[in-house]
Amino acid sequence: MSQTSEPQMILALLGPSASGKTALSVELAEQLNAEIISLDSTTPFKEFNIGTSKPDLLTRKKIPHYLIDILDPTDPFTAFDFVKKADEAISDITSRQKLPMIVGGTYFYLKGLQNGMYAIPPVDPAIVEILEKEFEEMENPLEAMHKTLQAADPASAKTIHSHDRYRMIRALAIFRSTGKRPSELNLAHPKPAQHRRVWVKYALLRSRHDLTQLITQRTDMMLAQGFVEEVKNLRAKYPAAKALSSIGYAECVKFLNNEIDHKQLRNEIIEKTRQLAKRQMTWLRSDPEIRFIDSRDKDRIVLEVSNLIFALRNKKGTP
Repeated sequence: MSQTSEPQMILALLGPSASGKTALSVELAEQLNAEIISLDSTTPFKEFNIGTSKPDLLTRKKIPHYLIDILDPTDPFTAFDFVKKADEAISDITSRQKLPMIVGGTYFYLKGLQNGMYAIPPVDPAIVEILEKEFEEMENPLEAMHKTLQAADPASAKTIHSHDRYRMIRALAIFRSTGKRPSELNLAHPKPAQHRRVWVKYALLRSRHDLTQLITQRTDMMLAQGFVEEVKNLRAKYPAAKALSSIGYAECVKFLNNEIDHKQLRNEIIEKTRQLAKRQMTWLRSDPEIRFIDSRDKDRIVLEVSNLIFALRNKKGTP
């Protein structure tokens, strides 16, 4: 098959934190001859293990995983870096006739991979999260975003639809972190290879009750595995590591500073993760390309994806 003309299919398995993506992704990868690219802002960092819920080494030996343990804790990592490394991984995986599978919950990164990114100075992922929290509390978040963008960059506001959450958040994050208007910057247009990509996106859907239970179970398991000790060691070795401000790690730092007790630590991790899951679901529901599933849909997904792969590979009569 020609690597220059055949469409590249990419499978994305998305969903809120603790919804069960990792376990399902491994089962799907085994049946679909796939390799996994982690869609996360903290799994790239070495030594950040318990709080990131990385797949264990045995799983990663069985199914190759990309963008896990590739950076030192003090290295920078932005959405632009993710897109660059994910593009490289996709090229590597497809060159060996395997299926790239994007798995995770950092939806902002996924849209950057699909749509291209601004070639700008690094934007701290925390700024995106801060913006999401600010607008989440408003009565009409999308309208508020668009009005804020109109004030900051009228030219961008004219070209970005008031319902396009991703592009509005991205533009506001660029303005807040760099002080530059996005309309004055050049968008890194998708490469020719990106135009050939066929995206199939599923997202695990859990009831609010079930998801809260899963988040609680995962939090208790993390604490039992020595999460606080992990954070204590990381803070001693890498006090400037930005990942220490991510959910779970930030709460452990507060505990180590004697700002909260152990019960409050547990409750805060659960609540912050629930809030994150809510934001993740808002992103996912805004994407009409996503099909919501539950873990029992594995066989149907395998059949649908296998049929589409077959159709794409035989579209031009290739064997």
